[in-house]
Amino acid sequence: MSSNRSMYALILCVLIPVAFAPARTLEVKQGRSAIVKDAPSGTATHLTRLSAGTRVEHIGDAPRYYSIRLADGTIGWSYKGHFIEVADASGTTPPPTKESLQARSDVLKIIVIDVEVGDATLIVCPEENGVRDVILIHTGVNDSDRIRAELIANGFALGDKPITRFIITHYDTDHFGHAAQIVPLSKVVYDHGDNIKANFKKDYQALVNKPGIDRRLMTLDYEETFTGGVTIECVAVNQATDFEPNLAPSPPESDNANSIALIVTFGDFDYFTGGDLTKKPEKSLGNGGIRNVDVYHVDHHGSSATSSALEFVRVLDPEVSIVSNGTSHGHPTDVVAQRLLGLDPAHRFFQTNINPDPRAHHPDPKFVADDTLLESEAENAEGATGTIRLIVDLQADRYYVVMPGLSLSEGTFPIEP
Repeated sequence: MSSNRSMYALILCVLIPVAFAPARTLEVKQGRSAIVKDAPSGTATHLTRLSAGTRVEHIGDAPRYYSIRLADGTIGWSYKGHFIEVADASGTTPPPTKESLQARSDVLKIIVIDVEVGDATLIVCPEENGVRDVILIHTGVNDSDRIRAELIANGFALGDKPITRFIITHYDTDHFGHAAQIVPLSKVVYDHGDNIKANFKKDYQALVNKPGIDRRLMTLDYEETFTGGVTIECVAVNQATDFEPNLAPSPPESDNANSIALIVTFGDFDYFTGGDLTKKPEKSLGNGGIRNVDVYHVDHHGSSATSSALEFVRVLDPEVSIVSNGTSHGHPTDVVAQRLLGLDPAHRFFQTNINPDPRAHHPDPKFVADDTLLESEAENAEGATGTIRLIVDLQADRYYVVMPGLSLSEGTFPIEP
């Protein structure tokens, strides 16, 4: 009897959330088919296969699966990436919410993790045939725990080397301080080579040259396509750019000038990220006519002394800027913020943390993901509360900036063709 009661309780635990979830209409994407299973698992029994255009009722969620009801009343589970949401019987499409966007696996997610003074950006590509590629750019100073937590929250198992590509744009500690903890989670590691500071060279070379580590050097001809059709291309590395590929590098004052700069593309959406790129390669990109982007991940945390030169950002012409910053060095400087905000009255500038420094930009708190000011130990204990999530939905022709304190309506932007 107790065994039957336990089974009955388990069934209730599973079915109640499904039965009372708000009903929505899903449609199998064009060019796809969707396998329906009896449980949200890769090893579950197949019930049927749905052809493109088939509509079903969405009745619940698991991390990678929808629970659906077919026209004949059959209830099963199918990969989220096979579906789009369509208008319901009333002819209206339910508006997205922060929660519904983050639960989807058919969108591009660019997650600027709150690592205080440094930078760590996790790019989760749309699911394709049950697979999602993941690209990590940087680690923060000592923030592998925050990166691991983000991977787990997005449904990845750490033992499976979930990071498809780990890219270190340059060798400043606030960008690669926890490389030793992240390399074992990565299938391939990219960097700009061994022209690095002597105090980093020995340890880093020993790390990436271990047996079984696939280390590759970034070059200007790098372009790679990932699941969902996301592409990443290199436009600058070691001071050379797409427009001046034979530019002889001069010895930089720091490794910042050697930074790898990348453009991430998904459909008509473009995102620029360049580590701590400095004004010399920025000028080359601007003079060469680098293409416009939708979103600019602000170079060098918003430093006006080294980066975000006016002639560069004018050509880049982003609609949105996102900066990863802490409470040090006056970043992001108000000079850079105003330069970007001045590009267009509709431009929006978002930052991970508030900085009390008088040189820093002090915007309306809704544009700052974490507006608390704590001592360093308390700030670390607080966790990644300032993480900014960029979610790109080609079906809606929109992208969304999702962060605490910002309404979704204020964080919604059209993808510029």
